[in-house]
Amino acid sequence: IMKTYLLDKYFKKYTRMSERELAHQVKSSLWFTPVLYVLFSIILLSVTLNGDLNYGMGNKMISYFAVDYELTLSLLSVLTAATLTITIFTFNLVLVVFTTFSGQFSPRILKNFISSKATQRVLGIFTGSFIYVLLSLFFLNKRITEYYFAVPLTATFLAIFSMATFIFFINHAVAWLQVNQLTDDMKKEALGIVKGTLKDELDSYKVKDFNDTDADIRNGKGLQIKAGTPGYIQLVDFIPMIEEAKKDDIMMRFEHTIGSYVFENTPILTYWKKHEMTVDEDKYLAFFSVRKKQTEVQDIEFSINKLVEVAIRALGNYDPKTATTAIYQVSEVLVSISLVTDFSNYLADDENNLRLILQKRDFNHYLYNGLGYIRHYAKDNVIVSTDILKALDLMAKSLNPRDYQSVWDFAIHTALGFENLFLFEQDSQQFYLALYNLATTTNNQKDYEKFLKKM
Repeated sequence: IMKTYLLDKYFKKYTRMSERELAHQVKSSLWFTPVLYVLFSIILLSVTLNGDLNYGMGNKMISYFAVDYELTLSLLSVLTAATLTITIFTFNLVLVVFTTFSGQFSPRILKNFISSKATQRVLGIFTGSFIYVLLSLFFLNKRITEYYFAVPLTATFLAIFSMATFIFFINHAVAWLQVNQLTDDMKKEALGIVKGTLKDELDSYKVKDFNDTDADIRNGKGLQIKAGTPGYIQLVDFIPMIEEAKKDDIMMRFEHTIGSYVFENTPILTYWKKHEMTVDEDKYLAFFSVRKKQTEVQDIEFSINKLVEVAIRALGNYDPKTATTAIYQVSEVLVSISLVTDFSNYLADDENNLRLILQKRDFNHYLYNGLGYIRHYAKDNVIVSTDILKALDLMAKSLNPRDYQSVWDFAIHTALGFENLFLFEQDSQQFYLALYNLATTTNNQKDYEKFLKKM
């Protein structure tokens, strides 16, 4: 019974994951890379032990390089304790970093530190080195050979390498605690999602003009597929879903988007069919991954929200410089979103027949989710709000011109809250100068003049 329980809880869930979800799970897990290093250390141990015990490498070496049994035993004993100590200390340092991140920034960015290749490799090196010296100590045998060479030499090398790795890890942890490095890593993560999901995966299927000869069918009541399990929609396999919809000759509409929370009986998909043939609903439900927590695999908003939380926490900790840094990083992600997608919510197959209708997401939506929350918490801070206007102006210089009006409207609503909050004349000058520059960039000089008269 216990064996069945463990299989169901820890192993079967991985077999139900898609390839992309499994890759993300492995990348964000703290045990996968150390396990690989442990396996490598066992292989290395087998080779070195075989050389010393079966081929007598220690006896064949000149006396200067040969190490007797007592010295080998003492060396491995010391290195076992030392390696275990440095490994425990490293894990303790990781916990300290986690605590700092949670309190100062956001608990949702801890996964970024865990999934860092440097963090996982450091822990892998320490764990692998400890396993090597521990098992070497266990397999030493004085009755087989009196002198050793490969085992003590390798153990010494691993000890030196572990010490160098520890120094590297201290530097890595300190670098990660720097705000610029932290926000830059989160920005790169968000840009990767924009490129991978919005551009590379969906762009070839997004259309504005399509063969919608079955619009009358969609005007009728469609059939709904319920989520079946509560949780967040982590990812959707769009391409296989479109291919299956083509085979079944059906049209579908998403009732929720990636990152949304659904209940067990929440309709997650509505479809319309032209024929009386039965549609395998479980097949389409399998293209959804609904889990207990949000992930960054396809959820661009969740990735942006990490930067937003850093900015909001910084405002609460009276750290405007960190807030400004996060604002500019969010702005860069928004520019990327504007440039790589046309915001069409219609996906068609290779014959240009409509197959999938997504939830509508335009630039206004991403702009509000990116800077709207920061604007709310910075409503009494003229300096940070001025930085938001400067970031909007910088964005507008790189945006798709179709999104100029969205940026300008957002700026006007931001400016409306500061009629009587300017403490100094310089505050007013900087604020309205930033707004004027944005009006010039977005060709809204007339609206700017109207706004000044209204104020």
